[in-house]
Amino acid sequence: MDTSASLSAGHLIVEELEAHGVRRAYLVPGESYLDVIDGLHDSSLTPIVCRQEGGAAYMAVAEGRMTGIPGIAMVTRGPGAANVMVGVHTAYQDATPLVVFVGLIPTDHRGRESFQEFDLSAWFSTTAKKVLTLDDPDKAAEVVADAMHTAVAGRPGPVIVGLPEEVLVQASAGTVLPPRVHGSASPYAGDLTELRARITAADRPVLIIGGEDWPAATSRRIAQWSRDRGLGVLGTFRAYDGIDHDSPNFLGILGYGAAPVAKRTLAEADLHIFLGCVRTDVATAGFTLGTDQRTVVIGPDGDAHGHFGRLDQHIVTSVSRFAQTLFTEDGSRTYSVSSDGSIDEPPASDALSEAAGDAVPLPDWVAQARDELETWRQPQVSAAADGAAASAGYVDMDEAFVHVKDLLPENAIVTYGAGNFSGWATRFLPTHGFPSALGPRNGSMGFGLPAAVAAALVHPERPVFCIAGDGDFLMNGQEMATAVQHGADITVVVNDNSVYGTIRGHQDREYPGRAVATALQNPDFAAMATAFGGLGIRVERTQDFRDAFDRALKHKGLSLVHCITDPDVRGARLP
Repeated sequence: MDTSASLSAGHLIVEELEAHGVRRAYLVPGESYLDVIDGLHDSSLTPIVCRQEGGAAYMAVAEGRMTGIPGIAMVTRGPGAANVMVGVHTAYQDATPLVVFVGLIPTDHRGRESFQEFDLSAWFSTTAKKVLTLDDPDKAAEVVADAMHTAVAGRPGPVIVGLPEEVLVQASAGTVLPPRVHGSASPYAGDLTELRARITAADRPVLIIGGEDWPAATSRRIAQWSRDRGLGVLGTFRAYDGIDHDSPNFLGILGYGAAPVAKRTLAEADLHIFLGCVRTDVATAGFTLGTDQRTVVIGPDGDAHGHFGRLDQHIVTSVSRFAQTLFTEDGSRTYSVSSDGSIDEPPASDALSEAAGDAVPLPDWVAQARDELETWRQPQVSAAADGAAASAGYVDMDEAFVHVKDLLPENAIVTYGAGNFSGWATRFLPTHGFPSALGPRNGSMGFGLPAAVAAALVHPERPVFCIAGDGDFLMNGQEMATAVQHGADITVVVNDNSVYGTIRGHQDREYPGRAVATALQNPDFAAMATAFGGLGIRVERTQDFRDAFDRALKHKGLSLVHCITDPDVRGARLP
């Protein structure tokens, strides 16, 4: 943009986002923030035009999770703000950086029940880290810098910025500000000494990984350290892609649909080390598994927000800083300052101070648990797949995932929303590096398709695969239009059993024989994909799935495989 002339507040907001490295803004346009939209006209930011504010919010959440830079959503007042709340709640419970800009009524209209008026703070204050309102055009850059910093500092989360309509068009005396430094404490030497003593004293120490601070170097370092210290490793619910699942001490994922061996490992451990996450209800099966063990929490949140149970040691640092400290000889670092003011960090030592010279072999219990996990995560092929099930007009999804696992490249990004269908992905598709799995930790339906769109835009070089249930898919199926409009290359498989499967499962258990309000009448999803400009394939027999999925993967752009499945089968079979 041309900064020689005075900018409007709306245009300065866009320039400040550029200065923070923002690449995309996910939005549904509104007249209340037209000047910001106008600022995007000549900007390096790409406006991703979405079809509903919930979809825009989910895309922004996914971008924030993948990049570490707050995802940006822009919506209008009243109804637009109401629709975006689903993504704000997701970012809040998932600890994901998000900044939502909300157009507001003119300031002199406040308190008069004006068209689409609402109370920004009252709506969002309990589900956001901070709520800001730009009432002074001169502070436009300042407010954006504040929001972007707050969203990533400490425990990441959402920040809401209100934009009164008339303030945006006023000339601003402000200038673009540099991003605020994001501080991160390093562990004290005593922290590592104490942690090492706890690990040495334990018979079954387990590392539970989570969160989103997992660049490739961090993943490698933590994988190496955990092996050298003889730790079993578990991934927490829907944040399990921090290290390669091929690591010999990776023992599964906690949460809904967890492997029996993962649950037993958590329960039988005598030391829990939570890295980038905390002990939650979902990971512990409603606070019934592994809540009394000696516990270490390592993460940037000094409050250990959401942690349940005992806490014997708390190391307040980022995951990456913790990993860096492990890989220095004495915990110290030497930096130099470049002419442009940036910091040059030396490469980490090849020697791992916490393990060098005295690495321990993996214990027998880890090896045995690993073997059990490998058996459990092999898709179970039904003997009826080519017989009765096929003639009944259903696809056996367990066998289908034999082909998904075989054909899907290892570097794929897998996305899903909430529902039993997500178990096929978490069980049968191991991940090999962050970011590789995008799912809502708050259990929000409709997340998978928007997340897939964002993943394809952030990482166009990687295949993107979305597994969706029929109920889940139609929560945000309209975002197929966004995928086609912006050239997102994604492959979607819809498991259509014509029922809200998770709820029906609870219903059958609690109220047997009284199923009501969970059956669905579905459209032809393949025809929908074709109508939106993609490739749609309907599959009614198991033996037809492989060819259909192969065609879909090879198609450039939106492709969707609509699988008709048995309504009585709502999740992966146990071996």
